[in-house]
Amino acid sequence: MKERHVQFDLISFCSCLCLLSVIAFADSTIPSVDNVFRMSLAGGTAAEEAAVEERPGSTGDQTGTDPRDFSSKLMPYYRYTELDNGVKINDLTLFGMHAFTPKFAFTYEIPVYRNMDYSSVLGGIPGGIGGAVPPGGGFTPPFSDISRSGDTSGYGDLNLRFFYNFDWGGDYAEEGKSWSAFPVIEVMLPTASDDVLGSDTTILSPGFTIVTDLPGGPPFGLGFIAFMNFFDFDVDKGDAGQDYERFRGRWFWMQPLSKPGPELTDGLYILTEFQPVYDFEADEFDLWMGPEFGKILSEGRILYVKPGWAFDPDPVDRKFTLEVGYRYFF
Repeated sequence: MKERHVQFDLISFCSCLCLLSVIAFADSTIPSVDNVFRMSLAGGTAAEEAAVEERPGSTGDQTGTDPRDFSSKLMPYYRYTELDNGVKINDLTLFGMHAFTPKFAFTYEIPVYRNMDYSSVLGGIPGGIGGAVPPGGGFTPPFSDISRSGDTSGYGDLNLRFFYNFDWGGDYAEEGKSWSAFPVIEVMLPTASDDVLGSDTTILSPGFTIVTDLPGGPPFGLGFIAFMNFFDFDVDKGDAGQDYERFRGRWFWMQPLSKPGPELTDGLYILTEFQPVYDFEADEFDLWMGPEFGKILSEGRILYVKPGWAFDPDPVDRKFTLEVGYRYFF
């Protein structure tokens, strides 16, 4: 197993960045919970909407799901992943966004604890183990990195995304409806504590995002759709990496279900995600779908659960996922 000289620095970087985000935005002006409870997802008074948008870079998004919302937030989550070959992965991931300006932000995402149980395929190696957990692809680690117990724990690869809003977009004829488009650059760095817990490949993914409000009135006119499209390619394969050349989409349909409020059935929404992936190297197409069911607990605090299923996955691709997460706006 090779040494990774940068892994501790990157973990420290993520931890310090999260701490700096808390400090920098701890005294930011945030509207009262009563304002959110009074506001309808169809809109509120001008004063209430302005209060929600006081967060630096905010578009007024209350769920943390709108890609146009460049505001700092912490979004940790737990995810269970089962691959089609029976491998099971448990991730506890530090995920967040830091807004440098209202137009420039980036996200950081790293499994600070990852457990992989590959005992189900120990007898089937080679080609039996994969790590096709989003946003990275499948891989087969070197045999020297396989534990005889069939179980390995540590931390995973670091993913960074950089967003810049050039003010490309416009308004619809309908009042309050708009669309936006902006570029994204994603980088996957091989920081995992063990090769089997990540990929040895550095992946660069230029992308483009289009977000548009849905036309019409309630209920569907309250939502939006977003298309994030990436082209992944490898820039460094290390000692045991693999070639990457693929299209990867992350397509979302956000639909509010009830207006924010103090009741259990208030502040509900569903965010359905589709991930089409075409691998140019293998000439294969894969599709995954996951509906996120969320609730606004109070202003700037959201809890969600997100199951996901793949359609006709390969043995080293994910078959089922279950994610539970929490979003906190600074």
